[in-house]
Amino acid sequence: MIYSYIFLVFYFYSPSDSVARRVGAGTMEQAQSLFREGVLSHLEQLEALSYNLAVKQEKQRQEWAALRKNQELVLELRKKRDELKAKIERHKAEIQAFRGREEAGEDHGSAAGTSQQAMLELCVEELKGMLEMHWLTGISGKRTKKGVCVCISTAFEGAYLDSFHLDIALKPSVGISRHSVPPFIPLEQIAKEHLQTDLKKFLSVLFEHLNAYAGRKYQFQQLQSFPGGFVRDAQQGNSLHTVLTFGYNVRVEKQPFCLRAKLLYGGVTRSLPTEAVITCEDNRPSVQEKISSHSSLFCQNPLHRALECISSEDETLNHSSASLLGTHMF
Repeated sequence: MIYSYIFLVFYFYSPSDSVARRVGAGTMEQAQSLFREGVLSHLEQLEALSYNLAVKQEKQRQEWAALRKNQELVLELRKKRDELKAKIERHKAEIQAFRGREEAGEDHGSAAGTSQQAMLELCVEELKGMLEMHWLTGISGKRTKKGVCVCISTAFEGAYLDSFHLDIALKPSVGISRHSVPPFIPLEQIAKEHLQTDLKKFLSVLFEHLNAYAGRKYQFQQLQSFPGGFVRDAQQGNSLHTVLTFGYNVRVEKQPFCLRAKLLYGGVTRSLPTEAVITCEDNRPSVQEKISSHSSLFCQNPLHRALECISSEDETLNHSSASLLGTHMF
């Protein structure tokens, strides 16, 4: 009786066990296939992240190399400028000596004419030296029939930007006859304060205004070149670019957040902001800590450099998270 029961159980249940084994084998193959697809997809993501990071690092390396080269050039030009300054001072001393001798009546007749000619030649040399010195610092010029034509060339971080021109008349009185300076630059005020008394000071102050404006404008243009998925709604507050606003996306604790930034440039001769106001709807401590670090970053670096640093930081975090995910999968 017992043997008959065992036979019946074996007879009726053996086929279903075989079906179960077949079903289990199919499910296992499907799971293995999905696992392989997930691993390949994950490896492709890691490869893409690594490639993008390598490209960005190579670009940054080239930019830093160019920046170091430009810094060395600046040091060399400053050395030449100092040499020219010393040369001009020597010419000034010689001119003063000639004037002193003339006032004391040391030279008479033809000797006086020779002295006057020599003094004029020294004045011309002084003017040439001054123009050459200014050319090394972004200001160049050439003599015209009525005075001098000055070109002010601006630059920021080794990139040559806009150039502005002025025609300065020397006769019958010193004044600006034509110029290409934007209307929002206080040219009349600067000329009123310095043009009549100190041409060198006038050019120096005007250069500071124009170079800072060109630097702020350049940073805003670089801001607009970032992809829309990272930076958006970039706006300039005025023609001087002393107020810039934009939004940008970051990840904090693996969660995406949108931050709003407002950069304020406290002076028209500044290329970096004096204040960075960053806001976010989320007030959790980790987000506020990120905002604080970004505020310092924006005030201490050019805008596009700060954003590149933030973007690289996010990509590095995403890369690390993806690597950790891959470790858990295996």
